[in-house]
Amino acid sequence: MMSDADVAAKPVGLFDRSTKGLALPTVSVEVERGRIRFFAKALGESDPIHSDIAAAHAAGYPDLPAPPSFFMAIEAMADEERARLGQPSLVALLKCDFRRLLHGDESYAYHGLVFAGDALQLDTRIIDFYEKKGGLMEFVTIESSVSHAERGTLITATRTLLHRLG
Repeated sequence: MMSDADVAAKPVGLFDRSTKGLALPTVSVEVERGRIRFFAKALGESDPIHSDIAAAHAAGYPDLPAPPSFFMAIEAMADEERARLGQPSLVALLKCDFRRLLHGDESYAYHGLVFAGDALQLDTRIIDFYEKKGGLMEFVTIESSVSHAERGTLITATRTLLHRLG
């Protein structure tokens, strides 16, 4: 049987759970062609619509379309903008410990394409915290949406981060 001292010594988690329900300030970013080209190349994407403006126009696009997984680049741009504005990043607010941090589930819904030149808004909210394996793992669920002023919501993302505590 565990004593009160044993229970008190057990890790109670590293995430800042007081952030539950917190909506981060909306961040605006502009998608640059160079970012799309770099991201597509890093993915090994060979379709020229992601790197050649003439190929994108020939395919009927107004500019280079971003590959579907470009959400992560948008999130990185938003973190850069938060830093420029003196705002903390999501991982700083959550108090993520990168020595123990893992990515859990990720799901994305694509409602429209992202193009080079788009001015986008990223909204992020911390949804919930929970534990598994008797408290040896703690989880946080995060929801984000990427929207365009004229085309509406383009991407919605639900992600889970976790800390290994044991």
